[in-house]
Amino acid sequence: MKRFVIALMVTATAAITFAQTADPGQFHRHARADRFASQLDLTDAQKQQMKDIRTASREQNKQLYADYRAKQQQFRALKQANDPSADDIKAELETMRPQIRAARKASREAMRNVLTPEQRSQLEQWKAERKSKRRSSR
Repeated sequence: MKRFVIALMVTATAAITFAQTADPGQFHRHARADRFASQLDLTDAQKQQMKDIRTASREQNKQLYADYRAKQQQFRALKQANDPSADDIKAELETMRPQIRAARKASREAMRNVLTPEQRSQLEQWKAERKSKRRSSR
């Protein structure tokens, strides 16, 4: 009995430690991608193509996203300190936003092109439903 309690405590401690160190966003991203794949009934080849597109897009735009995050942090710090140069950083952020939008749009379009026409229509239907739910909740 004593060994069982010790084993249980070690397992619980390890689980708590893992839960605290794991990136919570990482789990949600994978869960969302898995749910997307199952709902659209993607083939293994389509799943791999989607994964390749996400990986390539992430690598291609890594510096853009890093620069944007750094500028955001700089802007927040300057704004909190009431520094007038915060407006200059805000302007730089505004010029970066279209680049980020374009990168995300290109990635979405590449993934959309992997889908069959039936899957595309199902995706469009889900988007319309989600949009109407958002409007009704306002």
